[in-house]
Amino acid sequence: MIKHFLILLVFLATPLFSQEKGVSNIISSPNINLIKQSKQQEATPINYISQYANVPEGGVATSGKLPDLNAYYENGDPLKLRELIKGKYTVLAMGCLTCPEFHKAYTGIEALNVDYAPKDVQFFFVYKSLRHPELEGYVEAQNISERLRMIKEVKKKLGTKVPWIADAMDDNIRIALNAGSQSVYLISPNGEIVKGWGKLKEQELRQKLSDKVGAASTQTTVKDLDLPVIKRYKKRSNDATNITIHRPEGLNILSIEPKNPEDIYYVKLRAEADRDLLETGNGKLGLGFFPDPIYDAHWNNLTPPMKYVLELPEGVTASPQEANAEKGPGESDTKPRQFWVDITGANPSDKIELTFHYYGCTPTMCKAFTHKYTINITPENNGARTFGFNKGQRKKNNQGVKNSSNSFGKTLENMDANADGKISKSEAKGKLKENFNKRDKNKDGYITEDELARRNR
Repeated sequence: MIKHFLILLVFLATPLFSQEKGVSNIISSPNINLIKQSKQQEATPINYISQYANVPEGGVATSGKLPDLNAYYENGDPLKLRELIKGKYTVLAMGCLTCPEFHKAYTGIEALNVDYAPKDVQFFFVYKSLRHPELEGYVEAQNISERLRMIKEVKKKLGTKVPWIADAMDDNIRIALNAGSQSVYLISPNGEIVKGWGKLKEQELRQKLSDKVGAASTQTTVKDLDLPVIKRYKKRSNDATNITIHRPEGLNILSIEPKNPEDIYYVKLRAEADRDLLETGNGKLGLGFFPDPIYDAHWNNLTPPMKYVLELPEGVTASPQEANAEKGPGESDTKPRQFWVDITGANPSDKIELTFHYYGCTPTMCKAFTHKYTINITPENNGARTFGFNKGQRKKNNQGVKNSSNSFGKTLENMDANADGKISKSEAKGKLKENFNKRDKNKDGYITEDELARRNR
């Protein structure tokens, strides 16, 4: 049987900066290219871990001249990041609407701002692409207007006082600084990167600031700030129903392109592929259509249900190539409409054209729309992940559940601070923390139920 052979090439370099003319020479964060080889060769296993890590391989930028990068103020005005420095020490803290770890750490930036803003240090949160799309229903913005809407949402949610700026839609800041979802940078008045951290180390940053501008006269703590308490996140269910599919762990988010990105898509596509599809060209494509919360969008179940149609490259087949969604519960709902599609004969360079017809509804409007996407059979590779979220909501233990599942459920209750269904090294405690590297069999930085259960096998 003929199989396809793919090699994963990860081109990686820590950002390099040329200081001779004050111009940056940047080698961006990991780019993943899946290259088709001889059909007679066997498929080679692909290591996908790096593309889902919080901080890209090589670590964050820790020195060099700040590149000439583009961003936007909260009001939508464009800006140059270098000009934002304005001869001041500046702290840039990456963040987004769907990163529970950032939602825990941002309070440290708020506290430092209170102490060091009087010493002429300026602080900015930098809104980046989403870390965990689908958390609380949010999906990736497709234009800068939508990214700015998300800033309004995150400000409301977190009660931030530190001002926000938005990374451009090409993610030039995230890529150039090799940033993760909670990376922090201290920039000097002349635009040099003094230090970069993969995640906030508050006391270390406080000491750096004290060294540069003198110790603050106050030392504000989180308890001193009037910030909201962030509740644990309720994950979507992950069950096969008449409108949703059960998505296993290990799906890869695919790169997609809206046909008209500046238009409002009240419902947005997310596409995922299993490894068989990426490695052999024959596998499952998961399609999910999500009403966008930033528009308060919903399905109107009194109107005809949505429908998708796929246009395929020559030699590629899909089953089903088109399908109608069933209606959801009640007269309206916000649950995604999800489909499995079996794909055969695909190459990594292939593009699948998707058209979907639906009624886009908000509290003040409901009308028929037709929108289009191009689906690329390559991973998106922007640091986003739904691993862990695919486990769905945790359920009470029932009879017949294995002891290992009970044990993992109890461990999650004690350690899973961000409710993502797995345990990171920073969350682990006691013996699990001591033996973390041994338990983490796939070396992705997390302990899953299967990995924890192996100790009893």
